[in-house]
Amino acid sequence: MNEEAVFEQARFWRQNLVKLLESMTEEELDQIPSGFNNNPRWNLAHSVVTWDSVITNALGQDSQLPSHYGELFGRGTSPKGWGQNVPSKDELVEQVQQHAKRLEELASGKLDQEIGFEMLHLKTVEEAFLFLTSHEALHVGTASAQKQAAK
Repeated sequence: MNEEAVFEQARFWRQNLVKLLESMTEEELDQIPSGFNNNPRWNLAHSVVTWDSVITNALGQDSQLPSHYGELFGRGTSPKGWGQNVPSKDELVEQVQQHAKRLEELASGKLDQEIGFEMLHLKTVEEAFLFLTSHEALHVGTASAQKQAAK
């Protein structure tokens, strides 16, 4: 697969994530509907945190997100324990949009690079991009279902 096609898939789902994020109120983003363990804000930001963790580690770079994002939205976290430092909708939209651009710039010309750690079946940055694109689609779908369930 060529680099532009890989990046275009990632951009497509990131645009969907941003549209969904922008379509929700602060209250909707924080509501945990019955049958769910977290809220739309967590799902959407978790996807971004996962992208950041995998790609920056694969490329030997520092995180491209504020340090507290991992504590709020990383694997195994929950909005039920949130206190301070939860980003507002506007902050999150800006961070999500900029983050996608930064990761694409970091990975440009490096998709064939081996990731250097064990993660599922992934061997290269390109394979990580493809996996993370589907991971993002899953969390966008979950957040969309949460939005509908909260109505």
